[in-house]
Order: sequence, then structure tokens, then C-alpha cells
Amino acid sequence: MARCFLFKPDGIGDFFLSSGVIRFLAREFGEQNLTIATLPVMESVVRGQFPRATFIPLPIRKRRIILNVFVANCIRCFPSWITLLRSPHEVSISLRHMRDYLMNVLFYSLPSQRRLVCENQLLGNGKAVRRWTEHGFTALFHPEIIHYPIKAEGVPRELEANRRIVERALGRDVGISEIWPELHQVGQAPIAGPYWVCASFANGGGKDYPVEGWAALFQSLHRKGIIPTLVLTGSTGQAVQLADFRDTIAKHAPELAPRIRILHPTNLQEFIDLLAGAELVLSVDTAAAHASTALDRLTVILYSGQQYGTYAPWTRSLRQRWIFPGFPSPGSAWHSLLPPEEVERSVIEMLKVG
Repeated sequence: MARCFLFKPDGIGDFFLSSGVIRFLAREFGEQNLTIATLPVMESVVRGQFPRATFIPLPIRKRRIILNVFVANCIRCFPSWITLLRSPHEVSISLRHMRDYLMNVLFYSLPSQRRLVCENQLLGNGKAVRRWTEHGFTALFHPEIIHYPIKAEGVPRELEANRRIVERALGRDVGISEIWPELHQVGQAPIAGPYWVCASFANGGGKDYPVEGWAALFQSLHRKGIIPTLVLTGSTGQAVQLADFRDTIAKHAPELAPRIRILHPTNLQEFIDLLAGAELVLSVDTAAAHASTALDRLTVILYSGQQYGTYAPWTRSLRQRWIFPGFPSPGSAWHSLLPPEEVERSVIEMLKVG
């Protein structure tokens, strides 16, 4: 059977969003014939969700430490580049639709009979050099280029782009439901008994909901006696924020304080397992929102509307709700349209869905 190479050095939430198309291709080609190249942080997820696939780490970082970012990333990725050069596949698919110079080098370095990509979404940044280099890669390697959707009714454009690319790869119709995101629990939930999870912080970008608003929400829900153990979670880099968040909730609802826990899973598959065991997941638009939705958990997401229609909103069932208050007037924050009382109503309604 043909071997399939998947290139996805993307953000965590973006990888979760592509979980369905990877699972679909694992069935089509055989999981053992699948090679997945992505960021090192995703290794536990790849090995947990697709244990028979081959994993190739791409240690690409966005931030400069000492050297120029491009030079530093070239050095970090050199061993993986050698691996790619020695790994022929019949079909290579890029699920990364915003490819910089290094990503193009890495993707095209792997020997392949067919290469499929969507139109590079970075070409719209006005840099002529980027367009010239993209044209050079296209002329040299002759990839099959799929049109990236301008819009997709009721479906995030990223999912529609993935559907189009695998449809071309297989030469047959592929329904959107066939590549819909799907994650599975692999290990035991780290907490015994009922618990809620709150992932309140995104990695910047103005997606966060005010801590005071969260605290008011939990205070009101606690008074109704419906909160079990409350787990606050996030990356280790958010430890200080989470500790301050816990203290703010405890200030508003002292009786709830003994049932508040902060957990930093050691890897992303453990993070998925934590969400999988939760009675309810509360989040902003971050990795937890996509993971919990892909798990089909009871989920309420406070959505800022950023990149609306590209990556979100989406659901697996009626068990998920993205609360989008609408776009605010200039100079106003998105969450000014979303008071805690409205969030509380949505939470209570979702608890009835069960």
C-alpha cells in the first residue's frame, strides 16, 4: 500500500482541528503507512492517537533567543531534514496552509511521487520575495495546488481546505463529516470523581475573558450548588496567571476554594485525557476548546470572534456551544458584550443537555 506523508508544523489547536483528516487518512492508507511531521510538543498526541504512525519532529520556534529565527530554526531542524531526505513516500500532503521559507524547504525535501498543497496563505502579505520563492518551489517540484476556500458555509475554512486536499489526493468525493475533528481518550483521567475544567487563558491575542468575570460566574454557580471540583488548567508558562486566578475565585467564593485545583498536565495527551474525564469544560478560544469539542465533551466556549469562520466556530454535537456575542463597536472589547449572567445561562442550559 502507498505511504502517505503529512506535514503539519502548526499550533496545538490547529493540530487538534486536523485530527479528523489525519484519522481519515490513517484509515485510507493504513496507520502504519502514515508519517506525521509536526512540532515536538505534539509527539504525545501523535503516539497516543496514531500509535502505529511514524513521527518526525520539526523543532520550529517563533521567537528569537540568540540567533536569527530563521538560522536557529534551520540548525534545530537539520537532523529532521536529513530524515526527510531519506524517507520516500508515494503521496505528500501539506496540512499547513501558511508556509514560510523553511517550511517549504522541509516539505519539498521529502522524495514523493505526488505533492499536494493548498494555496499558501502567506502570499498575501505583500512581500514579492515570498511570491518569487513560492513560484520557484512550484516550478521545481510541480505540486498539485488546491484552491483555499474564500468561505465555507457552516464549516470553518480550514476544515473545508483539508477536505478539498484529501479529495484530490484520493480522486473521489470526500464528505466533510469524514474528516471532522475527532480525538480519543487514551489514559485515565488524573482526578477521581466529578470535576469541571476551566481553561481560561489563550496565548495572547486578546482572546481572554476578564478574570473578574470568570470569578463572578463561578460565585453565582457555586451559590446554586452545581460546581463539583473545579480544575484550572493551562501551560506551565501560565502558572502565575492561574495561581492569581485561583485566588480571585477564592476571594469571590471562599466556600469554593477547597475544591479548586490547578493542574498542568505533563504532555498534551494527558491534557486530552483530563478534558475527556470532565463533566463540563469552560474555555476561551484556545487549544482546550478544540480538544474538548473533538472529544465531544460538554463544552462552553467564550469566543472573541477572532478569525471567525477560519478555525471556528464548529461543534461535534449539541454538547458544545461557542458563545459569540458579536463584533463590538470600535474601541470596545469583545467581552463587553458578554456579561457573566449570559455565560451562566448558557452553562445551565448546557448542563441540561448532559
